[in-house]
Amino acid sequence: MYLSHKHKFLFLRTPKTASSSLSDFFIRNIQDDEAIYTEVEDSNLPGTLDEAIVGKYRPYAFYHFTLNQLIDEGVLTKEQALEYDIFALLRNPVDRAKSFYYFYRKWKGHGIDPSIEQYRNWTINGVFKGEPNSGIVQSSLLKLGNKRVGRFWLYEDLEKELSNFMFNRRLRIDHPLPRHKTDSRAVKTNEIEFEQKDIDEMKITFAEDFKLYEELKK
Repeated sequence: MYLSHKHKFLFLRTPKTASSSLSDFFIRNIQDDEAIYTEVEDSNLPGTLDEAIVGKYRPYAFYHFTLNQLIDEGVLTKEQALEYDIFALLRNPVDRAKSFYYFYRKWKGHGIDPSIEQYRNWTINGVFKGEPNSGIVQSSLLKLGNKRVGRFWLYEDLEKELSNFMFNRRLRIDHPLPRHKTDSRAVKTNEIEFEQKDIDEMKITFAEDFKLYEELKK
Protein backbone atom coordinates (compact mmCIF):
# COMPACT_ATOMS: atom_id res chain seq x y z
CA MET A 1 0.00 0.00 0.00
CA TYR A 2 0.97 3.60 -0.51
CA LEU A 3 -1.02 6.39 1.12
CA SER A 4 -0.47 10.12 0.61
CA HIS A 5 -2.68 12.45 2.61
CA LYS A 6 -0.84 15.32 0.93
CA HIS A 7 -1.97 14.24 -2.53
CA LYS A 8 -5.12 12.48 -1.30
CA PHE A 9 -4.66 9.08 -2.85
CA LEU A 10 -4.31 5.47 -1.74
CA PHE A 11 -2.85 2.63 -3.78
CA LEU A 12 -3.52 -0.92 -2.59
CA ARG A 13 -1.22 -3.75 -3.62
CA THR A 14 -2.69 -6.89 -5.18
CA PRO A 15 -0.44 -9.97 -5.54
CA LYS A 16 0.95 -10.65 -9.03
CA THR A 17 -0.23 -7.38 -10.59
CA ALA A 18 3.07 -5.44 -10.65
CA SER A 19 2.06 -4.01 -7.27
CA SER A 20 5.56 -3.98 -5.78
CA SER A 21 6.86 -2.19 -8.88
CA LEU A 22 4.16 0.46 -8.65
CA SER A 23 4.65 0.96 -4.92
CA ASP A 24 8.40 1.34 -5.55
CA PHE A 25 7.60 3.95 -8.22
CA PHE A 26 5.46 6.03 -5.87
CA ILE A 27 8.01 5.90 -3.05
CA ARG A 28 10.77 7.16 -5.33
CA ASN A 29 8.78 9.77 -7.26
CA ILE A 30 6.19 11.25 -4.90
CA GLN A 31 7.59 14.05 -2.74
CA ASP A 32 5.77 13.42 0.51
CA ASP A 33 7.76 13.00 3.71
CA GLU A 34 4.62 11.91 5.57
CA ALA A 35 3.55 9.21 3.11
CA ILE A 36 2.54 5.89 4.66
CA TYR A 37 3.54 2.71 2.87
CA THR A 38 4.51 -0.91 3.32
CA GLU A 39 8.00 -2.12 2.54
CA VAL A 40 9.05 -3.13 -0.97
CA GLU A 41 11.14 -6.23 -0.39
CA ASP A 42 12.30 -6.49 -4.01
CA SER A 43 14.22 -3.22 -3.78
CA ASN A 44 14.97 -3.17 -0.02
CA LEU A 45 12.77 -0.13 0.59
CA PRO A 46 11.62 -0.09 4.23
CA GLY A 47 8.03 0.78 5.00
CA THR A 48 6.68 3.65 7.11
CA LEU A 49 3.46 2.01 8.29
CA ASP A 50 3.47 1.49 12.05
CA GLU A 51 5.07 -1.86 12.89
CA ALA A 52 2.38 -2.42 15.52
CA ILE A 53 -0.07 -2.69 12.61
CA VAL A 54 2.22 -4.51 10.19
CA GLY A 55 3.09 -7.15 12.77
CA LYS A 56 -0.52 -8.29 13.02
CA TYR A 57 -0.48 -9.34 9.37
CA ARG A 58 2.95 -10.88 8.98
CA PRO A 59 4.45 -12.85 7.36
CA TYR A 60 2.66 -12.14 4.07
CA ALA A 61 -0.70 -10.40 4.19
CA PHE A 62 0.74 -7.05 5.30
CA TYR A 63 1.78 -6.37 1.72
CA HIS A 64 -1.83 -6.61 0.62
CA PHE A 65 -4.03 -4.68 3.03
CA THR A 66 -7.66 -4.19 2.13
CA LEU A 67 -9.36 -0.82 2.51
CA ASN A 68 -11.50 -2.17 5.33
CA GLN A 69 -8.42 -3.34 7.23
CA LEU A 70 -6.72 0.05 6.94
CA ILE A 71 -9.84 1.79 8.21
CA ASP A 72 -10.16 -0.68 11.09
CA GLU A 73 -6.51 0.00 12.00
CA GLY A 74 -7.06 3.78 11.94
CA VAL A 75 -4.70 4.43 9.03
CA LEU A 76 -7.40 6.48 7.32
CA THR A 77 -11.05 7.26 7.99
CA LYS A 78 -14.18 6.29 6.10
CA GLU A 79 -14.60 9.93 5.14
CA GLN A 80 -11.12 10.02 3.64
CA ALA A 81 -11.79 6.75 1.82
CA LEU A 82 -14.75 8.38 0.09
CA GLU A 83 -12.86 11.59 -0.67
CA TYR A 84 -9.49 10.25 -1.82
CA ASP A 85 -8.54 8.70 -5.13
CA ILE A 86 -8.32 5.03 -4.18
CA PHE A 87 -7.19 2.43 -6.67
CA ALA A 88 -5.63 -0.99 -7.22
CA LEU A 89 -4.65 -3.06 -10.22
CA LEU A 90 -6.84 -5.81 -11.65
CA ARG A 91 -5.35 -8.59 -13.76
CA ASN A 92 -7.07 -11.17 -15.92
CA PRO A 93 -7.55 -13.98 -13.35
CA VAL A 94 -6.39 -16.64 -15.81
CA ASP A 95 -3.15 -14.82 -16.63
CA ARG A 96 -2.65 -14.08 -12.95
CA ALA A 97 -2.91 -17.79 -12.12
CA LYS A 98 -0.31 -18.56 -14.76
CA SER A 99 1.95 -15.84 -13.35
CA PHE A 100 1.66 -17.36 -9.87
CA TYR A 101 2.52 -20.77 -11.28
CA TYR A 102 5.75 -19.66 -12.95
CA PHE A 103 6.67 -17.53 -9.95
CA TYR A 104 6.36 -20.48 -7.55
CA ARG A 105 8.23 -22.76 -9.94
CA LYS A 106 11.40 -20.87 -9.10
CA TRP A 107 11.37 -22.61 -5.71
CA LYS A 108 9.15 -25.64 -6.15
CA GLY A 109 9.77 -26.87 -9.67
CA HIS A 110 13.51 -27.20 -10.14
CA GLY A 111 14.52 -29.91 -12.62
CA ILE A 112 10.99 -30.61 -13.81
CA ASP A 113 9.49 -29.23 -16.99
CA PRO A 114 6.39 -27.03 -16.61
CA SER A 115 3.13 -28.90 -17.08
CA ILE A 116 -0.57 -28.47 -16.51
CA GLU A 117 -0.44 -31.58 -14.32
CA GLN A 118 2.07 -29.88 -12.04
CA TYR A 119 -0.17 -26.81 -11.79
CA ARG A 120 -3.12 -29.04 -10.85
CA ASN A 121 -1.10 -30.85 -8.20
CA TRP A 122 -0.18 -27.53 -6.63
CA THR A 123 -3.65 -25.95 -6.53
CA ILE A 124 -7.16 -26.34 -5.18
CA ASN A 125 -9.79 -24.22 -6.94
CA GLY A 126 -7.10 -21.93 -8.32
CA VAL A 127 -5.37 -21.36 -4.96
CA PHE A 128 -1.83 -22.66 -4.52
CA LYS A 129 -1.48 -24.97 -1.54
CA GLY A 130 0.38 -23.34 1.34
CA GLU A 131 0.42 -19.97 -0.43
CA PRO A 132 -2.40 -17.83 1.04
CA ASN A 133 -1.51 -14.77 -1.01
CA SER A 134 -2.53 -16.67 -4.15
CA GLY A 135 -6.05 -16.87 -2.72
CA ILE A 136 -6.52 -13.11 -2.31
CA VAL A 137 -9.52 -12.00 -4.36
CA GLN A 138 -8.46 -8.89 -6.23
CA SER A 139 -11.87 -7.22 -6.09
CA SER A 140 -11.97 -7.57 -2.27
CA LEU A 141 -9.33 -4.88 -1.74
CA LEU A 142 -11.47 -1.90 -2.71
CA LYS A 143 -14.49 -2.38 -0.49
CA LEU A 144 -15.87 -0.06 2.15
CA GLY A 145 -17.95 -2.44 4.21
CA ASN A 146 -19.44 -4.59 1.46
CA LYS A 147 -19.65 -1.82 -1.14
CA ARG A 148 -16.99 -1.43 -3.81
CA VAL A 149 -15.39 2.00 -3.91
CA GLY A 150 -12.50 3.55 -5.77
CA ARG A 151 -11.37 2.24 -9.13
CA PHE A 152 -9.31 -0.49 -10.69
CA TRP A 153 -6.61 -0.02 -13.27
CA LEU A 154 -6.42 -2.93 -15.66
CA TYR A 155 -3.01 -4.57 -15.45
CA GLU A 156 -2.49 -4.31 -19.20
CA ASP A 157 -3.19 -0.55 -19.05
CA LEU A 158 -0.74 0.15 -16.22
CA GLU A 159 1.67 2.43 -18.09
CA LYS A 160 -1.13 4.50 -19.63
CA GLU A 161 -2.98 4.82 -16.32
CA LEU A 162 0.19 5.75 -14.46
CA SER A 163 1.17 8.35 -17.02
CA ASN A 164 -2.28 9.96 -16.79
CA PHE A 165 -2.20 9.81 -12.99
CA MET A 166 1.11 11.65 -12.75
CA PHE A 167 0.28 14.14 -15.50
CA ASN A 168 -3.09 15.09 -14.01
CA ARG A 169 -1.41 15.88 -10.68
CA ARG A 170 1.53 17.68 -12.29
CA LEU A 171 3.92 15.27 -10.62
CA ARG A 172 7.38 14.72 -12.08
CA ILE A 173 8.69 11.29 -13.00
CA ASP A 174 12.36 11.15 -12.05
CA HIS A 175 12.53 7.36 -11.73
CA PRO A 176 10.99 4.95 -14.26
CA LEU A 177 8.62 2.17 -13.29
CA PRO A 178 10.80 -0.79 -12.21
CA ARG A 179 10.14 -4.34 -13.37
CA HIS A 180 10.19 -6.58 -10.32
CA LYS A 181 9.71 -10.36 -10.64
CA THR A 182 9.58 -10.26 -14.45
CA ASP A 183 12.22 -12.98 -14.67
CA SER A 184 9.65 -15.66 -13.81
CA ARG A 185 8.14 -15.44 -17.30
CA ALA A 186 10.85 -13.75 -19.32
CA VAL A 187 10.00 -15.94 -22.33
CA LYS A 188 6.27 -16.53 -22.73
CA THR A 189 6.43 -19.21 -25.41
CA ASN A 190 5.45 -22.83 -24.88
CA GLU A 191 3.73 -22.01 -21.59
CA ILE A 192 1.22 -24.35 -20.01
CA GLU A 193 -2.33 -24.05 -21.32
CA PHE A 194 -5.34 -24.15 -19.04
CA GLU A 195 -8.34 -26.24 -20.02
CA GLN A 196 -11.91 -25.20 -19.33
CA LYS A 197 -12.05 -27.36 -16.20
CA ASP A 198 -9.09 -25.43 -14.77
CA ILE A 199 -10.79 -22.12 -15.46
CA ASP A 200 -14.05 -23.39 -13.96
CA GLU A 201 -12.16 -24.30 -10.78
CA MET A 202 -10.61 -20.82 -10.66
CA LYS A 203 -14.10 -19.34 -10.85
CA ILE A 204 -15.08 -21.15 -7.65
CA THR A 205 -12.67 -18.89 -5.76
CA PHE A 206 -12.37 -15.87 -8.06
CA ALA A 207 -15.85 -15.51 -9.59
CA GLU A 208 -16.05 -11.85 -8.58
CA ASP A 209 -12.69 -11.11 -10.21
CA PHE A 210 -13.76 -12.75 -13.47
CA LYS A 211 -16.96 -10.72 -13.48
CA LEU A 212 -15.25 -7.42 -12.69
CA TYR A 213 -12.52 -7.98 -15.27
CA GLU A 214 -15.08 -8.60 -18.00
CA GLU A 215 -17.01 -5.47 -16.97
CA LEU A 216 -13.91 -3.29 -17.14
CA LYS A 217 -12.76 -4.76 -20.43
CA LYS A 218 -16.09 -3.71 -21.98
